[in-house]
Amino acid sequence: AEGVAVVATDHPSVREAIRRVTESGVRVVTLASDVPGAPRESYVGIDNGQAGRLAGLIAGRLLGREARGKVALFAGTLAYRGHQEREMGFRQVLAEDFPDLEILELRESREDRARAGQETRRLLASFPDLRGIYNAGGGTVGIAQALQDKGRSRDVVFVAHDATQEKNPLLLDGTLDAVIDQDARAEAREALDRLAASIRGEKRPPVNLRLQVVLRENLPVR
Repeated sequence: AEGVAVVATDHPSVREAIRRVTESGVRVVTLASDVPGAPRESYVGIDNGQAGRLAGLIAGRLLGREARGKVALFAGTLAYRGHQEREMGFRQVLAEDFPDLEILELRESREDRARAGQETRRLLASFPDLRGIYNAGGGTVGIAQALQDKGRSRDVVFVAHDATQEKNPLLLDGTLDAVIDQDARAEAREALDRLAASIRGEKRPPVNLRLQVVLRENLPVR
């Protein structure tokens, strides 16, 4: 291969692997989550800090300016820099605009819906005043199932990422309030275009990849 696009964790061994690959003449772009310490061509993806702030604003406004109680925060894994940035953005907005909401200790789902569901059941048992959940990674369906099983699907505000067909029923029945979508197809096309341009020795200006908030009323047709 002359070019590689990778979704990778930000870890010393990963940075070293990218360095070795680029030194052999292969172009590398990071996709969806950046590895800024690595000698990659560029990062292709959304501003994850902005995504986290957007999630915080949505959750806070749905709960109300005067809302009190606890909010749970999930990440797939904090080894992904993108999930770290989403967490930071979410915390910033709640601290700035909704200081009466308390964020509980972050939980990692490892992108596993069964694990996410188990963690959600523990949360609901330990914190009956839980008001909201923000899931910055995978496992959304597992969290939703736990909320439904415990009869909390209509009174806990739930914000997650990535619009997919399996999330549509959750938006329609009110278990999931909002999904922040990043258009994975556009990201993949942009990564390939940047790699191809680099291999041809051409300069390609960066494309601004925008976020979209998906609610019950604007479900995407795929």
